[in-house]
Amino acid sequence: MCRNVVRLLLVGTLAACSTRTAPDRFQLRVRCAEPARFYLDDSRGKSWAPEGAVVYVQRGERHFVVRHGFAIDLPAGSYTLVAERGPEYRPFRTTIDGRPGKDVTLDLALTRWIEMNRMGWYSGDLHNHRRPEDMPLLLQAEDLNLSPAITDWIWDDRQRGAPPQTRDAIRRVDATHAFSVLDKEIERLKDGPGAVDLLGLRSRIPFDGYLLHPTNDVFAREAHAQGGWADAEKIVWRDAAALVALGHVDFAGIVYNHFNRQDVETDTDSWGMIPKTRAEFKTAAGMPLWAMDVYYRFLNCGFRLPVSAGSASGVKAAPLGYCRTYVKLDGPFDYERWFRALKSGRSFGTNGPMLFLTVDGKEPGAVLSLPNNGGRSVKIHAEVSSEKPLDRLEVVFKGRTIHTERGSGKISADFTADVRETGWFAARAFEQVDHTVRFAHTSPVYVEVGGDKGVVREDARFFIDWIDREIAFYKALPGFRKPADREAMLALFTQARKVYAGLR
Repeated sequence: MCRNVVRLLLVGTLAACSTRTAPDRFQLRVRCAEPARFYLDDSRGKSWAPEGAVVYVQRGERHFVVRHGFAIDLPAGSYTLVAERGPEYRPFRTTIDGRPGKDVTLDLALTRWIEMNRMGWYSGDLHNHRRPEDMPLLLQAEDLNLSPAITDWIWDDRQRGAPPQTRDAIRRVDATHAFSVLDKEIERLKDGPGAVDLLGLRSRIPFDGYLLHPTNDVFAREAHAQGGWADAEKIVWRDAAALVALGHVDFAGIVYNHFNRQDVETDTDSWGMIPKTRAEFKTAAGMPLWAMDVYYRFLNCGFRLPVSAGSASGVKAAPLGYCRTYVKLDGPFDYERWFRALKSGRSFGTNGPMLFLTVDGKEPGAVLSLPNNGGRSVKIHAEVSSEKPLDRLEVVFKGRTIHTERGSGKISADFTADVRETGWFAARAFEQVDHTVRFAHTSPVYVEVGGDKGVVREDARFFIDWIDREIAFYKALPGFRKPADREAMLALFTQARKVYAGLR
């Protein structure tokens, strides 16, 4: 594989210094043919950015994005420069000794270690709070094909930002990059029902409510009515069990914004998410397993939910596309085609590894029908690769890990599995844990055996208990402005409970 290419030139003529640079400073010039994201820090940890760059600062995430390199005058000293372009490129890192009057010019070319578009996979970040005017540059700099820009954000009962007044809801940057600008997030945390993202909207969806009313199914219905989509931004919010049971959400947020470039945010109780039932779920390494555990229970109740991912760049310590969904397309890239393929389950979510799965040659989203005579053996192929060291690759059937392969480089698994009941296969992979957690998870390949429905009753019971807990909570909670508002919340959960109680 090719390596990042860099050419470093030290320029220090007296004429150049006297006309452009003060004696105690130097000029750093970086030339790069493609848009990229940069981190420039001095020896004291201070971050620097050139004029005209798109600058991003959230907690420890401090970077800037430029289209074709940059030039900046800096105090003499030692600097660290990092350049990145999304997970398909090898990052570049170097130190720069900026001596007084000695200007530095650096020619930089970032190189790929994988090219997903050539294999038919196109990436999207479903949780994005960046400015629409910055989106064309950011998509290209992050090698990200698609991202809805959530310009309409409800926090509790407050409006944060407003969508542009436009009929041009979906905007194509070029043949392989597109974004939308009328997307909305309803985020009502703690005592509220949780967060749902309404994506691909063609017109505004108004919010005339407060923390506890209306219920989120109202907004999901409105999104669907105009051809949009509802993403369960995290599959562990209070009302997720109800929204899934009643068919109001299209995608399951598994790789979500608590997994940042800097760290893992393990605090969930204070935000109103469901309780963690195992001690390991409260650790950084166990956080992905928590969401997966809930996701698997939904699948075991017969709900076919595709995996999705989103970074919440704009409010979280992550660049755009840090958590991304890859979707397999049969034809050329297109915004609507991408979402339809995601809805059909042809996806995996990741914040690092590239993960692939087939069951008897079928990819995620497919349904494999087997005869009702005890089933048969199926051939499993799973494969993961990453620019960073890997830890393990696992294949899961109905929530049980049935195969594990370990290794630090590219990992693959080929084996057969006996299938005797209706269920699903999925693959997941983890990199070695350092200051954060990087992982990937596929959507399922579904297997149907005769007339067996494949429902796991104890998982249906899990959701009944979840809903009973929320019903009791909202019966006792003050804060509803009208009795009818409380009744609407209780009705949503009661209707969903009937769905789980009827599963056999």
